Amino acid sequence: MKKIVALLCTLLCVLSLAACAETEEEKGIKQQAVLLQQDRITLITSGLFNEAVKNADMLSEQDVYPKFVNFGNEELEAIFNSEQASFLIDGHGLKTVVESFKLSKQQTGALKVDDAGSIMLGTVTAEIKGQQIIAHAEVQCERGNADIEMIFSNDLFCRLEGGSLNAKSTFAELMEKAGLNTLIGMGTVFAVLILISLIIALFGLIPKIQAAFSEKEEEPKKPEVVNAPVVTPAVVEEEDDTELVAVIAAAIAAYEGSTNTDGFVVRSIRRR
Repeated sequence: MKKIVALLCTLLCVLSLAACAETEEEKGIKQQAVLLQQDRITLITSGLFNEAVKNADMLSEQDVYPKFVNFGNEELEAIFNSEQASFLIDGHGLKTVVESFKLSKQQTGALKVDDAGSIMLGTVTAEIKGQQIIAHAEVQCERGNADIEMIFSNDLFCRLEGGSLNAKSTFAELMEKAGLNTLIGMGTVFAVLILISLIIALFGLIPKIQAAFSEKEEEPKKPEVVNAPVVTPAVVEEEDDTELVAVIAAAIAAYEGSTNTDGFVVRSIRRR
């Protein structure tokens, strides 16, 4: 039993020593990786950042930009990624940087240069974020300062993958924008509230409108007055006096028993 326990203890000691050895090796690898990353950051901040800014500024000029945009990504990589190139690029990333410089310079103006012709950059700082190294610096422009951001690959090549030029607003400009946004927001809110109030006020007219329509539907129709035609009394033509005389004479003759009416003469007839 004691031999088994001793054997187990020996195995544990061997395994612990092996674990310690692996840990030390891993620490050494990590330290080397950190040193390499620091070297990359130093390389970017001391030279690559300035070269990238210089090229982006040149390619965004009005007389160069129209020719630049005609190149494809692979063509740009073949030109810049040569043995004589001061830094490597990703074709799409370089186009992104140049586009940003061109648009932002319309607001900031051209980048200022010193007497030696170098762009007036501030202190360049860089930080590692995963597989990328992001570098920043402030630059002086004709209409104020701006921030430049350049993104490089976190590997041995430090390839330029993207970047931008962003105008730096002053406190007065920020307050002006904030006030304008506030006015627009409050104006929109009050306009909507007024519109809602008008809609609610119109709801009160709906019952009145419905009542007016219902009264019109229930109101009986008045009979139409038909003008009766004026009847003109017919003019009764007077009977011929000759016939009346003959009738009177026949009546007298019958009364007296005579059949002949020649002896009777009617002088006049009175109508009652």
